[in-house]
Amino acid sequence: METYSKLPVVDFASFRTGSAEDRKRIALEVDDALRTAGFFYLRNHGIPRPKIQDLFEKSKQFFNLPKCVKEKLAPTPKSLEQGYFGQEKEIVRGQKSLKESFDFANPDDSSNSWPAEASVPGFRESAVDVHQNCSKLISELLECLSIALQLSSMDSLGQHHSGSMFVSSLLHYPSVATRMLRSGESTRNPAHSDLSTLTLLFQQDVGGLQIADMTSTDKTTSAAVNKSATFLNVEPRSDLVLVNAGYLLMRWTNGRWKSVVHRVSFDCGKSMEGQSPKSVPERHSIAFFSFPDAETSVEPLGTCCTNEVPKKWGPLNAGEYLRRKRGALYP
Repeated sequence: METYSKLPVVDFASFRTGSAEDRKRIALEVDDALRTAGFFYLRNHGIPRPKIQDLFEKSKQFFNLPKCVKEKLAPTPKSLEQGYFGQEKEIVRGQKSLKESFDFANPDDSSNSWPAEASVPGFRESAVDVHQNCSKLISELLECLSIALQLSSMDSLGQHHSGSMFVSSLLHYPSVATRMLRSGESTRNPAHSDLSTLTLLFQQDVGGLQIADMTSTDKTTSAAVNKSATFLNVEPRSDLVLVNAGYLLMRWTNGRWKSVVHRVSFDCGKSMEGQSPKSVPERHSIAFFSFPDAETSVEPLGTCCTNEVPKKWGPLNAGEYLRRKRGALYP
């Protein structure tokens, strides 16, 4: 696949420090990006790049630890605990993901498991620092979304996101033979849409993320979209953060904002165009998933329902939804 998606780039500086008119203008830009692409890149997001780079280095050190050491941090099956998930532990529609991850929540969350300080010095400190910075950015983005949706402060999306259900995920996709991915014998991360309200993604220079062109198909489920849609490569931008809408945000907005199907496959980045490498290089990324508080009832907002676009969904308990979906991913 050689076509690259032209994702919108939003400069967030004017929202963070600008006037009320600046903030409204940026909110409209974000609204348009989520209506059309479901993804956008964010510039001047306020998270210092050295902090992200440091966590990438710590992440690589962690995943280089012996398998037996990492597996001691695996969560209890069918729980909402955080920790280490080994290769092929995540299953999407019967397909095992060729990735490993380390997940963590708020610093004081009892569900967290951390490696010994001596094994990866500074790992926990770096991880917590980035998690807190991402939490702050999500709060600002939710404020931006609430302006776009013309919600009052009492009804703002931020009221449902205390941070108690926010999860960071360090992701490692080991190098794999290109033929295995092209043939469908293996997959790095099968086609899916995120469960979250919003997702943040930090990448380095190795590509692989692909998003479905939803105009190329009339299907809506991830499985059907994967078979029928054209997928476009997302150029990795290490200087920007990638933002996308999750299923719960799509439900809240009655479908106004798209939760676009995406996957991780074999693209190696623009530097590899025109080449046919025998193996795809390893890929590291950092994801941050913002989920509503567990007791939140998610249903379409009044500002997103009209006679022409009536309410599509009823109420959904966020905590029950997440537990059910996670149980299916990690049986």
